[in-house]
Amino acid sequence: MNKELWKNNKNGKLYEVLNYNILNCTNEQDGQTMYLYKVFSERVLDCNGKEIIFVRSENEFKTKFTKL
Repeated sequence: MNKELWKNNKNGKLYEVLNYNILNCTNEQDGQTMYLYKVFSERVLDCNGKEIIFVRSENEFKTKFTKL
């Protein structure tokens, strides 16, 4: 499986999209498509040593990132 890499337009870091077929089911954003992604070139860990995964709405993601 090929990695889907995107560049953050603000900080220049590369991110790997893990999934983009996620539906937001909270009241205000019910049915909104979300992108699940992580930093590609390094592991970003929380205070418990677990890798941090990010989620962002499809529209916002495509505005703030450029596909490579």
